[in-house]
Amino acid sequence: MAEQAQGTGEYIVHHLTNLKLDLHTMQIDPDATGFWVLNLDSIVFSAILGVVFLALFLFVSRKATSGQPGAWQNFVEMMVEYVDQQVSDGFHGKATFVAPMALTVAFWVFLMNFMDMLPIDLLPAIGRSFGIHHLRTVPSTDPNITLGMSLTVFVIAFGYSFVAKGIKGVGAEFLFHPFGKWLMPVNFLLKVVEELAKPLSLGLRLFGNMYAGEMIFILIACFTLNKGLSLDTGLGFIAQLVLDSAWTAFHVLIITLQAYIFMVLTVVYMGMAADHH
Repeated sequence: MAEQAQGTGEYIVHHLTNLKLDLHTMQIDPDATGFWVLNLDSIVFSAILGVVFLALFLFVSRKATSGQPGAWQNFVEMMVEYVDQQVSDGFHGKATFVAPMALTVAFWVFLMNFMDMLPIDLLPAIGRSFGIHHLRTVPSTDPNITLGMSLTVFVIAFGYSFVAKGIKGVGAEFLFHPFGKWLMPVNFLLKVVEELAKPLSLGLRLFGNMYAGEMIFILIACFTLNKGLSLDTGLGFIAQLVLDSAWTAFHVLIITLQAYIFMVLTVVYMGMAADHH
């Protein structure tokens, strides 16, 4: 039982360890920590999925026809119209880049989340055959990725607020709201907390939900870990198959909902940056 517990613990830790590059030594070190450490797997999979999104939409746009659309063209047109409607409802500024940004955020996050639908050991097993001993395949389970995206949205929204309102308008929001000019320090402190809470909540919400989903898949996989060929293994495999199927069906809703929430909040933050109070 102790050996089995140790094996289960090692299995979980292994699946939660990124492929890390220490920029100080330029060595792959799974135990490396600090600011100058890159999670290569998260970066590579994020980049690949971004290219997949761009290639898919570019292919559809090049093959688009005014006649009867194909399945992919129909799907892309529906998604573009849906996102455009969401932007129209939540953003009343003049920035034409908001709708493309919302569309990119929605599909990129969804594709990152969708990596959780692959069998938990599939890509890590392929990686081991190439000498890669640690590989996490779901970029949205890495807080560096989710916070990086949320900080990017925050910087864009904060910068656009100066375009929409000017320095005077932004300064008035920081200094005079909600308690007027006599409590400017309090107003400023509350506004700073409000602004900093936006990227933190946006990034950590996505990370927390996806990390929890990944953990459940890992725990389900432990049913048949280090048990050999036996009746117990057969029962464990059946239980794993049933639970995996049920959780996958439910998790599809979660990954879609998280992508939708990230997109909607991006539009909302851009709308808040553009609106004059």
